[in-house]
Amino acid sequence: MLAACSHPPATLDRQLSVSDIEIQNGEVENALPQLVELNQSYPNNPAVLLRLARIHEALGRETAAIEFYKKIIAINHDSKDGWMGLVKIYMRRKPETALTILENMVKLYPDDPHIVDDYGVALDLNGHYTEAQNEYKRAIQIDPSMVSPEVNLGLSIGLSGDISKGLAIIKPYAVTGDATPRTRENYALLLIAAGRTEDAKTVLISYLPPDAAAAKFNKLSEFWTLHADDKKQPS
Repeated sequence: MLAACSHPPATLDRQLSVSDIEIQNGEVENALPQLVELNQSYPNNPAVLLRLARIHEALGRETAAIEFYKKIIAINHDSKDGWMGLVKIYMRRKPETALTILENMVKLYPDDPHIVDDYGVALDLNGHYTEAQNEYKRAIQIDPSMVSPEVNLGLSIGLSGDISKGLAIIKPYAVTGDATPRTRENYALLLIAAGRTEDAKTVLISYLPPDAAAAKFNKLSEFWTLHADDKKQPS
């Protein structure tokens, strides 16, 4: 008994901290079995479920991630992490559902610039460009240091028809050395829209291997063609 007490098991917080470090270091496959064990030892623990959801999402297992996020919400219906986790996936799979969720979330957290920014993205994905741009501007007012709403604003303006203005907004963020791949991708998309295909290829090749850059260029070109065709359709 004394020997057992002198080496108590690690606390849940400590074990989660180890998993967090592994996840941050990209060692997702190492963290997953440990979290599965923790889930067995601490069933229905929101902190464990959240990490399981995020790991499965990172591995591309979105269906599993959705189920874990839903479990979190079932435990706590007002879970911000649970709802926003679902939103990130539904942005890709069910934009209409993502918009519905965010319409409620932005009412609960009107001063959260990340939620306001995401609300703008959902509006854009559903074709509500003017409303989206208003939300991006609101996110910028809440936190002027955030880059994401600035870039999203530029993309939205470009998608809604003013390509030159959209490019002018995004360019300062896209040409810096620490620009994110998403920012560069958005910039390349608007360059394609402006007919500056060689400039778009140069942007993509700056952070992607040649084959990946070519594939991304084709994907962006296809997206713009479809988008342009949709805008020509009568409403």
